[in-house]
Amino acid sequence: MRFLIIRKADNDSEAGVRPTRELIEAMGDYVDTLAAEGRFLAGEGLKPSREGVRVTFGPDGKAVIQDGPFVETKELVAGISIIEAESMDEAIDWVKGWPAEDAHGDAVVDIRPIGCPGGLGGFGDPSEADSPKSRYVVMLKANERSETDWNPGPGILDRMAEANRAGHEAGFLIAGHGLSSSRHAKRVGFSKGKPTVFDGPFAEIKEMVAGFWVLRVDSLDEVIAWAETYPFPDGKDARLEIRGLYRMEELMPVAS
Repeated sequence: MRFLIIRKADNDSEAGVRPTRELIEAMGDYVDTLAAEGRFLAGEGLKPSREGVRVTFGPDGKAVIQDGPFVETKELVAGISIIEAESMDEAIDWVKGWPAEDAHGDAVVDIRPIGCPGGLGGFGDPSEADSPKSRYVVMLKANERSETDWNPGPGILDRMAEANRAGHEAGFLIAGHGLSSSRHAKRVGFSKGKPTVFDGPFAEIKEMVAGFWVLRVDSLDEVIAWAETYPFPDGKDARLEIRGLYRMEELMPVAS
């Protein structure tokens, strides 16, 4: 099974504070076991919401843009990872070992099973490549319907599959995955490094993620233009959040 590991935002991540060398080393050690087994598939940090936008659509299908920052810091996403695990219990055990150096020992991490309820397959790898282009994650926000594991039907799913295929073959759409509802999810909250596990579903529906895509393009405007043509399952009712992904060098501590 594949799981999306979502590290929730905090004041430091929203301020763009770079991780300490101690945290980078601890996180590197933490993922080494899964990486050695080929089960750590991706890990990405999201830039602060002040650099992102939220997108809704007008009656004409044109994007309506709300610039960040966004106020609900604790519900924002600061980082995502994709892992392979035999079960949710195994994924929880891995997350329980989250480095105490992160978020001063008070990180909050959601575990979401990857898989579109309608059966649309995921694709691609969001990882950084040798390219001058920027990467952006487009997160489709959840709603009451997606939280029922709604299947939009073959017509919509076929159009989504074709749009995914075309974007991937064109080289700019590098990954995309759907998520099951939060009733299948777990949340691990840390207090001074000690984990507590909470069962889904979670109440903050409008801030959760129902699916995501990663694009490698020259500008945010290109991402918005793509979003205006993509056949989202909610059509003009789709709500998106678009955030830039860090390059590795942007996360390294500043040399003293």
